[in-house]
Amino acid sequence: MIYVVVFILLLIPVVKYDLMAKSGGENKWYYFNLIVLILLAGLRYRVGGDTLMYMSMYNEWPAFDELKYFDFETALYNPLWYVYTSIPKSISDEFWVFQMIQAVFVNCVFFSFFKKYSPSYYFSAILVYYVGYYCYFNMEIMREILCISILMLMTGWLEEKKYIPYFIGCAVAVAIHFSALIMLVLPLLYIFFKKPSWKWQLIIMLAVIVVLNVVNIVSIVISMLPLDEQFGMLIEKYLDIETNLNGIIYQLILYLPVLGMIFIRERYPINYHDNFTPIIMGVVFAYAMSMGFAGFGRLVNYFIPFVIVYMVHTIYYFISNVDFRISQISHVVLSLSLCLLVFNYTFYYVRDKSDAYPGTQFYDRYSPYYSVLNPKIDNHREKYIENDMNVSFDF
Repeated sequence: MIYVVVFILLLIPVVKYDLMAKSGGENKWYYFNLIVLILLAGLRYRVGGDTLMYMSMYNEWPAFDELKYFDFETALYNPLWYVYTSIPKSISDEFWVFQMIQAVFVNCVFFSFFKKYSPSYYFSAILVYYVGYYCYFNMEIMREILCISILMLMTGWLEEKKYIPYFIGCAVAVAIHFSALIMLVLPLLYIFFKKPSWKWQLIIMLAVIVVLNVVNIVSIVISMLPLDEQFGMLIEKYLDIETNLNGIIYQLILYLPVLGMIFIRERYPINYHDNFTPIIMGVVFAYAMSMGFAGFGRLVNYFIPFVIVYMVHTIYYFISNVDFRISQISHVVLSLSLCLLVFNYTFYYVRDKSDAYPGTQFYDRYSPYYSVLNPKIDNHREKYIENDMNVSFDF
């Protein structure tokens, strides 16, 4: 399978440079793997859930010279999304051209982010990104990932407190997807959470969950804000997604490795070129919100690049300090966190989706893989996505 081959290609530099500390040829591997991930996403054919949905709409979107006639007020998505998609649409009506431009931008941003903020272990960060989030970020949340990429590009401004260009970038992101509003509160995290504290993490989570279950604070806040009709409908859509016990437990399991890393960071002086503790401390709000309202689980996506770097640095701290005396409880916490990470990444792909289509797992969104060089339609995937997303595709 092509995904396994790509995994091996990404694993080789991890072993050679991050684990064995060899030198020479790093840039060649860096750009080679970047090209591989760009081509894998850019040349896919009808692979991914949101990909199929956007493909079905692509012919309705305007080219650049048609924007002046386009009705932005009644359009389904935010205005800047159509401005962005008009560029590849002006080049070609073929959807793969849009995919390729998207893949180039998103993966170049991720690779440069990891290389800048994890200069010693960026190959490991890239591997974690591929295993846990690559398909989701490249083939599903194709609007939101643009906003996340903008946030990564603006991380330097955020850390240096250059708030004017940062908030301008936030405005651009919100004009693509309303979920980018979460970016507006990130500067507050650098004010209130300067040091790691697993106790504060637990207190915040419990407090947010209790408040959300006692008072419908989200609806109250929304009613007080001057929201346009489109944004109001979007919020209602997310609020209508029911939260059940299984969903709460799943979000908690996703969150626990983050709590584990915070626990370890609080006990040991780990400093690997990242200043992400305030953001990692703030991720608890997103997880707690998702436990109260399942639809707000998407907010966690904005924290993922920072979480990857934070976790990779924490893990390598102990790998590179084998003689360092680690307490038994820290050893247990680190081991459990790693086990939960493996479980989370595995469960994401293998979870049962038979409720949408018989004999289906979530990975059927991405497998089998077909490219535009050998275009084939997988009827099983098409029916599964149609039922799961309540849409209809013409194929």
